Formats: sequence, C-alpha cells, structure tokens
Amino acid sequence: MKLKKHGNDYSKAEKQARKDFYTAAELAAEMLEEFNTMGLAQGPAIGGALTQLITQLLIMSPDTPSAIGLLSSCMSNAASHAEESSLVFDDVGGSVH
Repeated sequence: MKLKKHGNDYSKAEKQARKDFYTAAELAAEMLEEFNTMGLAQGPAIGGALTQLITQLLIMSPDTPSAIGLLSSCMSNAASHAEESSLVFDDVGGSVH
C-alpha cells in the first residue's frame, strides 16, 4: 500500500489503513499457524480461507475491476515475499516446502 503525503505527514486515515494492513497480515499468519497446529491439510485449509477472503473482497468492492486490481496487487506482493523467503531459507539450508 502506498501512502500519500499531506505536507510533511501522512493523513490519519492512511496511517490507520497501514496499521490495519499489518495487523490483518499478522492475524492471517497466526491463523495459518493455527491450521498447522490443528493438523489441517494446507491446501484445503488455505483454499477455504482464500475463498472466504475473496468472497468478502468481491462483496465490499465497488466493482469487479477494483476487486481484481486489489487481488492482483496482493498476489504481486505475495510473490515478492515468497521469493525473499526462499532466498532466506536457501541461505540457511532449509526448505520452503
């Protein structure tokens, strides 16, 4: 998410959006850990969670192109994070999968 500067500062709404973004990302990571703890198969569990998230995205978006744009941005960010993670794991001799 790119925040727009207003003078030398960011607006309160944009600061809150940034905070909400990172809070939700942390909660999602915790949810995935809980799936693992519960012994859920990763594919079906993530598929179910993604279905619910995408459904909510489509419901709250003003139109389909807006929803697809946000989804595309998220997929791009995820690809970057996955690439970075694989490089870190490769450096320590671990595995991503």
